[in-house]
Amino acid sequence: MASNNSLPIAVFPRKISTSAAVDLYDPLVERKFPDASKYNLVVLSGGMADVSYSLPWVLDVLEYVRMVARDFPATKILGICWGHNAVSRALGGQATIEDIHLTEAGKQFFPFAATSGSTFILLAENHECFVNETNNVPTFQAHPKLSNDMAKKMLLGGTTETSTEQLEKEFEKLDKPTDGVKLLERIIQWLKE
Repeated sequence: MASNNSLPIAVFPRKISTSAAVDLYDPLVERKFPDASKYNLVVLSGGMADVSYSLPWVLDVLEYVRMVARDFPATKILGICWGHNAVSRALGGQATIEDIHLTEAGKQFFPFAATSGSTFILLAENHECFVNETNNVPTFQAHPKLSNDMAKKMLLGGTTETSTEQLEKEFEKLDKPTDGVKLLERIIQWLKE
């Protein structure tokens, strides 16, 4: 079971179908990583830890990402939120916090990001989304898995340093429609490419 500060690494065995299996790994507590040769996708999801810290388990995740990208090009890597920043750091970039503005390549990849490493194509301005040149490692700083209601609950349960005015501004953003479902549909399409 994952702890509150860890993130699961989800891996998908080498098949893409409605019955595809998902295996979860916890790099913080279990400290083991899947054999990338047995999977067609490794997903690094969100987490509570700061990817810029050089904690031993974070460094292990970064090394795992480098190894998968280098040694198993047929295994795709998807970084979401914390995973976006981890992939960026592992492959030569750095984490930043910015607004998202899609580039032309981003508009093509997402028809409706951390600073990238040198082998990445920026899909959004301010380095919020990118994909590598071989199209097997996209990452984005987003939370398509969260509903607006869940995000509101997380904001309410967050830090006491957030002012009422700041919360109201964030809630206004969350009342707007999102492209989370479209983004996930595009990722499923990408898996088949």
